Amino acid sequence: MSTPVVLIIFNRPHVVRQVWATIRAARPNRLFVVADGPRPDRPEDAALCAESRAIVAQVDWPCQVERNYAEHNLNCGLRVATGLDWVFAQVEEAIVLEDDILPDPSFFGFCQALLARYRSDEQCMGIGGYNVLGEWRRAEGSYFFHRHPVTWGWATWARAWRSFDYHLERYRAWNVHERLLAHLSDPEMMAYTWDLFQHLKPALTDAWDTQWALICTLLGGRWISPTVNLVTNVGFDPDATHTGMAHDLRGLIRRGSAQWPLTAAEQQGRGAVDEDFDRWAFLLQNLNSYRDMRRLSVWQRALDANPHLAMPGIFRGGRTTLAPLRNPAELLAVLDYVAPFMADNPRLHRMKADLAALAARP
Repeated sequence: MSTPVVLIIFNRPHVVRQVWATIRAARPNRLFVVADGPRPDRPEDAALCAESRAIVAQVDWPCQVERNYAEHNLNCGLRVATGLDWVFAQVEEAIVLEDDILPDPSFFGFCQALLARYRSDEQCMGIGGYNVLGEWRRAEGSYFFHRHPVTWGWATWARAWRSFDYHLERYRAWNVHERLLAHLSDPEMMAYTWDLFQHLKPALTDAWDTQWALICTLLGGRWISPTVNLVTNVGFDPDATHTGMAHDLRGLIRRGSAQWPLTAAEQQGRGAVDEDFDRWAFLLQNLNSYRDMRRLSVWQRALDANPHLAMPGIFRGGRTTLAPLRNPAELLAVLDYVAPFMADNPRLHRMKADLAALAARP
């Protein structure tokens, strides 16, 4: 495979081993390995980081390998950001995998073909392998365009990554609110994204993908997703940085294969995005964050009556995150849609029962 592959690792050799096997099978001509260093307060990290690095040292095919290993822990957000800065200073495009993202073999060809096809399309910011809804039956074709980036197994170009700014400093002088309004027609998504931009503190959130999503939206970028999900996140465990919750809905989505020949959704011309997909992906994201929907629905109704109501114990972003609970029937429709593409799980059944009860409420 001629497209460079980037693998980002840390301290979980059990997931690195799985993902490494898929990369070995793909046999890229050029490989970049980015690794974070051990945390000073976790004595077990040193051995785990060393074991992870030993796995990816076993390159048994013709390949130019370059490594960027941090001696000390930078944190997940900064390590990924600086690692990708290093990669895209050397190559014009690449496929990016973190150590817990297990792709279907067709993922590599999918990304490579679309990197070439949209190389000169300045509006196109990247290609994802993860379809957050499992499948998107409303799009006829192998892939479609939407607004919000999904970076569980993805690919992009140096021309797009040059827009990245970890601290968002270059964008704070912009009229961000007007820019977001120009690209987000959904009022709930607009309120959520504006709130996120105002309050995001990268150094405290340990994120890079949130900034990337905000930047892509500010620039009016388009993102490509496959009609059928192509990756599985195998990293849902207590040791994960951002995926430590048991029964996370995102970990239930089944994986399929790319549909060849690769064709775009017919209804999407240049510049068009599938706003319905973005809406449902936004709703599923919020659904996944809810723990007690009946109780949270009471809060949402109280907020509608009094927007300045204090919310003890509710996180800062809770106000915009709770907004979709105004329409439990729509949320139930999203879960009904994605359920056939998910592994069965008790949490899914509980959520559907709660939403049905809320939808039946006078």
